[in-house]
Formats: sequence, C-alpha cells, structure tokens
Amino acid sequence: MRVGLIVPMHTPPTGGNLISAQRLQAGLTQLGISSTIESLHSPLPPYDIYHAWNAVQTGQALIQQGINPQKILITWTGTDVWGDWVDDSVAIRQHLHAIEHHVVFTPIIQRRLLQDAPEWAPRVQVIPPSVDETLFFPSAGKTSRDNLLIVMAGGIRSVKRNAWAITLVEQARQALGLNLRLALLGPVRQEDEWRRVLNSTQDRPWVQVVGEVPKTGMADWYRQAGIVLNTSHIEGVSNALMEAMACGSLILATNIPGNRYLIDPQKTGLVFESDRDFVQAVGWVFSHPIEVEQLRHHARQRIVSQHRSEHEAQRYVTLYREALQSKPSWMATPMRSRHLEMKTGTNSRSPL
Repeated sequence: MRVGLIVPMHTPPTGGNLISAQRLQAGLTQLGISSTIESLHSPLPPYDIYHAWNAVQTGQALIQQGINPQKILITWTGTDVWGDWVDDSVAIRQHLHAIEHHVVFTPIIQRRLLQDAPEWAPRVQVIPPSVDETLFFPSAGKTSRDNLLIVMAGGIRSVKRNAWAITLVEQARQALGLNLRLALLGPVRQEDEWRRVLNSTQDRPWVQVVGEVPKTGMADWYRQAGIVLNTSHIEGVSNALMEAMACGSLILATNIPGNRYLIDPQKTGLVFESDRDFVQAVGWVFSHPIEVEQLRHHARQRIVSQHRSEHEAQRYVTLYREALQSKPSWMATPMRSRHLEMKTGTNSRSPL
C-alpha cells in the first residue's frame, strides 16, 4: 500500500496540516506502511490512497484532478468545518459527494457535518489527533518557568486573532500590575492580521514577535511559559495546545468547541470568552499556585491517555484498507432495488 499525504499548497513548515501529516507518516512507517507527503500540485504521482489534509482546499482539488474518489480519504480541519462548511455546505457536499471516507477530530465536528449532511453518517469517522511524545514532554526534575511569559503559537492570521491577544495582555498588565510579556510564535499567514499586529506592537516592548520556530524548538517555549494562550475564534483541535499540554503547560484559551474538546475548565486548563474573563483568569493563576500545578498535571495526563500516535496511525490504516476493498455506495444497493430503479427510472437514494 502506497499512501500520499496531500497537504494544501504553500503550507508552511509549522502549519497544522503539515505537522499532522508528518506525525501520521511517522506512525505509518512504524506499521510498515509506505507514505509520502506531497504539497498539492498537478499531476500527482500514483498512490493507492490519496489522504487529503483539508477538505475544501485539498479534497476538492483531488476530485478536480480526476483522481478516483474511492481512493481519496479526507481529514477535515477546523476552518473546513467552522468556516467553509458553515458558509456553503451545499456546494461542498456536491463537490465531495462521491468520497466515501471522511475523518474528523471530534464528535462535535462529526455532529456539525451531519447536521447538514445526515446521509453522510456511515462515511464520517472520528479519529482524535495525537502528539509526538518524543518531542513534547515536561522538563526533567523541577520545572523552572517564567510565570510572566505568555506564549501564543500557531502563526499570524485573522482566525487566530493575534492582535486581540496583545490587547488582552495589555489589559491584564494594567489591571493586575504585572509585568507580563507576550511571545507570538509562528509565520505570517495573512497580511491584514500582520498589519494589525504591527500596529499593536508600537510602543509595547513587552511583545515579542518571534516568527517561525522549528518543530524541535517548540517544546522549550511551552516548558518555559507561565501561560500558553489561544485566542482563536475557530479551531478543529489545535496542535499547539496539544503539544503544550503534553509538556505540562497551563492553557488559557477561548471558549470555542475545538478548545473545549481539550480543556475541561478548572481541570485541564482555563477558558475565557471576554476581555474581562481573561483578566480574571490571569489573576486567578497568580493567586492559586497549587491549583495551577494540578491543572498542568491533568493536562499532561489528558494527552498521554487519549492522544497516542500509535492509536491514530492504526485507525487510519484500518480506513485505508476499507477504502481499498470498498465499492462505490451505489453498488451497495440490493440488486432487486437497482433493477427496479433502472426499470422505473427512479432513484431511491436521497439527493445531495
């Protein structure tokens, strides 16, 4: 079996789709499965399975290239579901109706897809993402953290709301009298958000725009940070948050479905909805050190117990094999029904 792991064009080295594909590739290799990571282009080499990381940008493009839909498996991202699908589910369903194997990260995302496409129920499987535990783990011995350092990872783009993060930390500094610092990690992905960040950093030397950090260097930032922040308004499941939790970091994140999947408030991390919530949460962190250490411990345990890379790879291999053995859904219609459809000119399948 040869698997092509196809990521969107221009995905940066630290982009979520590429990080996920690399992690799965390592797991597939351990299981003896040959896989190649490809940036989307045309024509692609022949593969037994084309695994599209991103439904809208990559999955639809594979169909347009004329690749057999039975060989395509799609992993849906947060922007696919909470952005593109919400905006235009009808068109996306029409484009992807022939693809039989879809993967989402959480039951919440599965329910959101099936809300608009109930006929996809047999197609959509939940496979939780994992973390590379060889890279992301707590420091040995007693952790030496810079409690005033807040780290935000994931790149600069509007969905991450990086400029808002600067505003939030500014408010916490003023309200709490703490010399908090903010480090923004990741490449510039959208120019409009980058301009907002540049404007927000004027006369704020406590903001550090670090830029892209190699995957091998991210754990040091997570281990050092007093708080790892997420201000996204859309997430599938954040690789950055999972990596930080695996390192035993304290998470403070927006109260959205993707983040709530990982964060059980006051158990594995903290969530907030408004500027005021954020300031109160930061204040709580500095007044409850014992409880904070418990949150860090539980966050680490959540990842270790539920997001192991070998489990992720095994479940994908099962789907790959099903795809290779499956027949188009129309062939699953009982012979008598198909004969009746041909005779009467009717079709018992629900329209998309």
